[in-house]
Amino acid sequence: MGRSMDIFNKLIQRKFRGIAGERYEEIAKRYREFLLLPEEFVLPEVRSILMPIDRFSGEIPESLYETLSAYIEAKVTVVYISEKKTLKIIEETLGREEAERLRNAKMEFAEKLSGEIASRLEGLGLRVERRHFLGSKSDDIISLLKDEDFDLLVVSRSYGSEVTKTSPISPIVLRIVQHVEKPVIVW
Repeated sequence: MGRSMDIFNKLIQRKFRGIAGERYEEIAKRYREFLLLPEEFVLPEVRSILMPIDRFSGEIPESLYETLSAYIEAKVTVVYISEKKTLKIIEETLGREEAERLRNAKMEFAEKLSGEIASRLEGLGLRVERRHFLGSKSDDIISLLKDEDFDLLVVSRSYGSEVTKTSPISPIVLRIVQHVEKPVIVW
């Protein structure tokens, strides 16, 4: 990492040589949000990853598995949350029996999907925990990130709803990302 920092420093200094002169520090400070300075060029340590999934998440790309394999010592918690509000509405309109049938089908699907993902992650050498529960896809993920001190959130851009050309990221993912201070990978 030291060698790449050295190269990075030289690139920045060369870019500003003859233009900035002694104003390098002022420029670096003013444009900090656009520049990745050497002291910021540090990958955070990742020991725990939260990965919410649902029926909208879609197939996990191979490149994401490759990225996650870099965190060999990390524990990945794969979470499937069924919307409590949706099941309540179904119960109120179609009855308790239909709501129970749907809940069981969702839990069966959650078990199968999380099992496939967990198996693949374990094959990469990661430790995996699976959770399934009823709740709020956005509120519960935000709470989990804050309460359980995960180091990284990995979430599909379509978590919670289908995406469209006009909305390339689901509103639930937008809400989550706006409320967390942890690093996030949106795939």
